[in-house]
Amino acid sequence: MKILNGIPGYAVYETNFEAARLALNFLGENYSASYFHGIAGTAFRIGGICPCAPTCTLSMNVTDLIKLFGYNYEEITYDDANKEGSLAKLVNAVRESIDGGVPALVWNAFTQCEWDLVTGYDENEKVFYGRGAYPMYSGDYGKNPWNKSLEQAGLTGLTAIIIKRGDGRLDKKAAEIAAVKEAVRHANDSENTDKLCGGKWVFLQGKAAYQRWADDFSKPEYKRGMGDAYCIGVYSSCHAQAGLFLSGIAPDYPEASALLTEAAELFDKEAEKLGKLKPLLDWNSPETDVKRNESAAVLLREAAEYYATAIDLLSTAADTIQTK
Repeated sequence: MKILNGIPGYAVYETNFEAARLALNFLGENYSASYFHGIAGTAFRIGGICPCAPTCTLSMNVTDLIKLFGYNYEEITYDDANKEGSLAKLVNAVRESIDGGVPALVWNAFTQCEWDLVTGYDENEKVFYGRGAYPMYSGDYGKNPWNKSLEQAGLTGLTAIIIKRGDGRLDKKAAEIAAVKEAVRHANDSENTDKLCGGKWVFLQGKAAYQRWADDFSKPEYKRGMGDAYCIGVYSSCHAQAGLFLSGIAPDYPEASALLTEAAELFDKEAEKLGKLKPLLDWNSPETDVKRNESAAVLLREAAEYYATAIDLLSTAADTIQTK
């Protein structure tokens, strides 16, 4: 049995990268949630709206982010034809990492179809200890059978990501500028907008996803679904980091500082609206409620407008930074 103590709970309700932030900070880094999720892009993402959107609407893979922050990694692969072998490979890799003082990212270890953080193991009980995004894991470490990852490993072809120590060097300026540009690109992504009149539901990105979300709740009969509940939980938490990230980097870009600061203020207002939406759309809210839908539609339109205006400012800021 081995447990790495002192790893805090998630500061952001997020499905992919918060586990990596906690792992890197345990190894000696000191990345705030706002800076980390600004660089990762989660502070600006919105897609769907559907249950899978927060997990698959990414600006980069988890492994790409680990490399960006100056660390290496090993992917532990899954073979559906050899589940016992896959489990043995997973357990051996995670135990070796924990024994070496490095927490491991394990798919579906505690939550459902997310990258969780394993902070310990017990070989007698055959369990992992660790953290996940769900509120139940904010106190003591969670505890689950170590074969739980195999339940959903077919989705990724992986069971774990083992972080390897590197030089820990992040090219801050390059990463910050790339994050701002990607936020603008994503928000203006027109994927599937040409199919909106086809009668079938399609996945949307950025501004388009936001607009349709508001349009959905403008219908009195619209039913709040799993995607609405899941997305409001993740996006209200992640988007609250956008303003902090931008205001934090603004002084380092004097030619665009005013634009970045103004955008930050608008993202803060967007996050305030999302915070008010959370009790209206979360898991405990009713599926159908005409008055709720009316209130939610107003808040979603306001949030979407703040988001769109902030993104437009970021677009100008990105052009300004690029020419200097």
